[in-house]
Amino acid sequence: MPCQTVGDLKEVIKEKKPNDFKDIDADKLQLCLAKKKKGAGAWLTEKDVKESVTDTDDLKLLNVAGAPLNLVGLLEKDVKFVPTLEDVESMNTPVHVLVVVPEQAQGQPGLWLVTGSVDNALNTKGIRCRLYWMATLRIGYYDPVRRTRDKNVAFCYEGKKLCFHQLRRALPKLMLSAELQRVFYADYVPEESDSPQNTISSVSLTTSVSNLDTSTDEFEYQRIEPKYYFVPHSKAESCHLVSRKQNRDHKREYDKYDRDPNNRLALSRDMHGWYDGMSSDFPIVNMLPGSVDKNPSIGNRRKVFVKVVDGECTDRVFSRLKEGSTKTDDPLVMKTFVHVEDPETFCFCMRWKYDDNDARQRSFFDMTPAVD
Repeated sequence: MPCQTVGDLKEVIKEKKPNDFKDIDADKLQLCLAKKKKGAGAWLTEKDVKESVTDTDDLKLLNVAGAPLNLVGLLEKDVKFVPTLEDVESMNTPVHVLVVVPEQAQGQPGLWLVTGSVDNALNTKGIRCRLYWMATLRIGYYDPVRRTRDKNVAFCYEGKKLCFHQLRRALPKLMLSAELQRVFYADYVPEESDSPQNTISSVSLTTSVSNLDTSTDEFEYQRIEPKYYFVPHSKAESCHLVSRKQNRDHKREYDKYDRDPNNRLALSRDMHGWYDGMSSDFPIVNMLPGSVDKNPSIGNRRKVFVKVVDGECTDRVFSRLKEGSTKTDDPLVMKTFVHVEDPETFCFCMRWKYDDNDARQRSFFDMTPAVD
């Protein structure tokens, strides 16, 4: 029978690749039209797929099984292509459909057991705190075998030695048993042991706070959280990327950014506190500028994608991002967006802020002697 619908195509793919998809029902396969810009761009090539495609965010998902192929961009005239020898040798032959295997259909991955110890941990400040942070960043898991009295254990003392015991995934993005639980920095409780607590103070930014009216362009276009967090009674705060302290202390280089609207984000008080480290010992949220649209998106503004990094990887931060934000291959990172008038200035300022926050995090976790 000829292949006429998306559902038919899934059946054909399953039939042609019985070994690759033997444990997966055909209707569970996810198909994406291999055209950039959600189907409006050019076909991907085999070279693109092998070298540069890391996710399907920019592709159109073919999620209606009964949709005729000629209505989803797979007309015969659309896919017809006569390659030249040069096309073949350079891998410029087009790909029309990408097949995404659902995660739940993959097998249980292997796990690495990571163990070790730190000598003289009772004489040094902040070691246990730093190990919790490292386990968070490297996506460590508690070993269920070591769970005692309804409490997970990843770190314990043997004399003055601090021992660590945790699991890591052998491969990323694979399903794990529900009984495995992540190790998070938030699990660190300073009072739980006799080791010196991490009491290093964070760097003061001498942050001044100004509120934004919901009618301003900065609130409307440079906000990463949904509008309903603010309307009708809450105020957004105008957050400097290059800090006002930096502007004042280095006027020759940075004073021009002090009043530049492209050096700002509109954030809730909670998000501002996490990003500037005003409500925590150090900034627990960081952001990096991503790609910039070539053409204006709204008026004279251009869309800039922003990667939001949450070191603790908890719903506290990611659940607050506005509609249209997407996950990435890295569980510590989500992607959102803003619209700014000067993307070059915005990206420069956000990179400065990223480096500054990163330096503050590393400074906080520097291990210093408990007694000077």
